[in-house]
Amino acid sequence: MTSGHPYSYYEVLDIPGLKPPVFNTEAAYEFLRVCDDPICNIRLAHWRSVVNDEVFWRALEQYQAANGGFKGGIDPDYTGDAASIHSTIEAMRIMVTHHQVDVPQAAQTASFLRQTVMPDGTWQELPEVLAAPECPAWYHPAQFRVYETACIAGYGLEIGLADLWPMAVRYIRQVWTQMPFADTVHPYWAVLLLLGRSPAGADRSIALDALDNLGIFVRKHKIDAYDCSTIVEVLDALEYAEINEIMVRILGMLGAAQDKNDGGIMTEYGEKLRPSATFNALMAVAIMRQRGLVDENGEIIEY
Repeated sequence: MTSGHPYSYYEVLDIPGLKPPVFNTEAAYEFLRVCDDPICNIRLAHWRSVVNDEVFWRALEQYQAANGGFKGGIDPDYTGDAASIHSTIEAMRIMVTHHQVDVPQAAQTASFLRQTVMPDGTWQELPEVLAAPECPAWYHPAQFRVYETACIAGYGLEIGLADLWPMAVRYIRQVWTQMPFADTVHPYWAVLLLLGRSPAGADRSIALDALDNLGIFVRKHKIDAYDCSTIVEVLDALEYAEINEIMVRILGMLGAAQDKNDGGIMTEYGEKLRPSATFNALMAVAIMRQRGLVDENGEIIEY
């Protein structure tokens, strides 16, 4: 379900003196059990070590096209048969978070991305996907190819695409000052994924700028709960003083976005994305617990 108007469930976070709602992990697990979503099921089983890597890939391989890219289903928003850049980004994220980077399927994905990189070292959605009736509107290229390029080159460092990183970074450096403040948080966490660990001064400056802009979205509660886990995953690998504060604010957003009736996460992206949003939330809370920010009951620990 979604709210009567976008993100009205975050309004509780603006009430002075009121603690953010606690995210209920057991209710989230029950929601996933009832939904019985195949990708969430296999990810949850692999995350809990109920199934091994072979079983995990047996389930995911059906979403990988012959050219190594990923097609409809891996991203719940796309159902087409053509391998998609955006679906492949989601697949790369899954590979990295499940520590599945040194596998044949990842090598096939790297091959697909080498075939689809543009002359300037960037990526955008493929024509055959854009022409398909199943193509989501947000797959269409923006003026600047920051999100797709930063995601692929950032995750690509883990799956054998390190040689394409310099060209992607060159593009980000060229367009960063030209890009107006985005109306979505996506380019900011993507740039942190790409440049957040770079020792170069110019890259660190861009990363800090991206972190500042991400913080603006977090403080204004302008992030869909579906995206919160990706942001937490990216931030967890970085060493910036602001990270714990941002994560704690995101935890409050996840608690506010949890439907108290069914335990699932509400998202403005659509009903079919709720299972993935709920699984993402569980992963985000687990990361925060590992960082010592959250206790076993989901309460925030002073840091």
